[in-house]
Amino acid sequence: MIQLPGYGCSLEEDSVLHSSEKAKSAATDLEIVGIPRENITTLPCESFEETINYRCSCTFQIVIGDNSDLEYSMRSAKEAVPLGGDYFPIATKRIQHNMKKVIQNLNKKDGEENYTFNDMRRNLSSISFASSWNDDLDCIVTMNFCKPFFECEESKKVILNTADNFCKASEITSLILRSKKVKEIVGRTPIFIDDVINIQTSESNDILNISLGRGDVNDNNTTPIFYRKPEDAFQHPNSNTMLQALKWMLNKLHEIKAQSNYSDGVRFRLLEMYCGCGAHTMAIAKSNIFDTIVAVELDQRLVQACQSNCEQNSCSPKDENDDDKSTSVYVFQGDATEWAAKSMLRTRKESEGTVYTASKLSKSYWYTQQYNVFLVDPPRQGLSKEVCDLAANGSFEHMLYISCGRDALKVDLQVLSTHFEVVDCTITDLFPRTTSVETLVHLQRRKVVQ
Repeated sequence: MIQLPGYGCSLEEDSVLHSSEKAKSAATDLEIVGIPRENITTLPCESFEETINYRCSCTFQIVIGDNSDLEYSMRSAKEAVPLGGDYFPIATKRIQHNMKKVIQNLNKKDGEENYTFNDMRRNLSSISFASSWNDDLDCIVTMNFCKPFFECEESKKVILNTADNFCKASEITSLILRSKKVKEIVGRTPIFIDDVINIQTSESNDILNISLGRGDVNDNNTTPIFYRKPEDAFQHPNSNTMLQALKWMLNKLHEIKAQSNYSDGVRFRLLEMYCGCGAHTMAIAKSNIFDTIVAVELDQRLVQACQSNCEQNSCSPKDENDDDKSTSVYVFQGDATEWAAKSMLRTRKESEGTVYTASKLSKSYWYTQQYNVFLVDPPRQGLSKEVCDLAANGSFEHMLYISCGRDALKVDLQVLSTHFEVVDCTITDLFPRTTSVETLVHLQRRKVVQ
């Protein structure tokens, strides 16, 4: 029987009911901080299929089972609990396929047909899998060894040759071998994960559907968005939730723009913090809602990926004389708290008469620019005081807050409530069968009573 160590809802339990009750609980949390129930929408999983096959990154410990075969296991209460099988139903179908291939090849015995991979078994402690959101694209596998997997250059050649054959036999895009201070790669290099999503819009720019995979390129109302992601940095773990969030976000932003005082010749700008590889950024930019997007991310690997994705999706910064009116995206490496603090400081100094001059390609230029919308997707601990202060005292009329931390969100909404009111929010199931949800919140600046 397959086990789900660390998951609150087993395969035998009603996962749809579990998802519904979790969403209701999260909605009650928001009611407690003063959001009317009618302003809260819940989108729990509606089928068993939505509660499996979704996770695009997994790590398993390797233990020795019966007949000296290697087995996958996961930590639970500080103990390694065997999965009880050669796949993990929560993972994407691509990962499940590769899990079966990998463990089957590791457990081949001498004398069996084809190639045996005994060299890959020695001192193997854990295996990580990272796949595309699309099941028919990439899967990167990392094998971690508790001791060096080669002793000299000659043995290194033997191991890498074996690893290359293992990679092909296991149908892996790229295979990474790691031990202390050593990293070797076979298969496709450089290492990356490709993905593509398809956005279908109506004549009025409403988002009709967002799906994985390239759509009909001859359809004028269909836009493909391309992503290239580093395998060792954060990517959205659940494509179902990500697509729900993108649909909500794009429809919200179109609505905000339509209801604003925006007109031709007036700049409409977005400041996005914690942008990652550009999962939200690319789709927003390709929708041509804003003139300019400024995206900030701390992890340099993700910054480079986001910049690369801008180039791939033709939304890099344009020359001043360029006739292309599509959205320009400026991506900067930086800590959100530091960016917020510097923005507030420079804004205060400018109000006192200090003049700053900088290129548009510089952070300094964008610290004190005016923005219409503030988009944040912080880690579980939520926003810092400095980021909340920037939201409260900046030029933003609207704020979209994407939250994976239920407790932190409640605290941040109470802090922001002095300057913003919650228009509405939507709760989705971020990690089905666990307690985690993702909450999408639209806040609008309170009107000043004269």
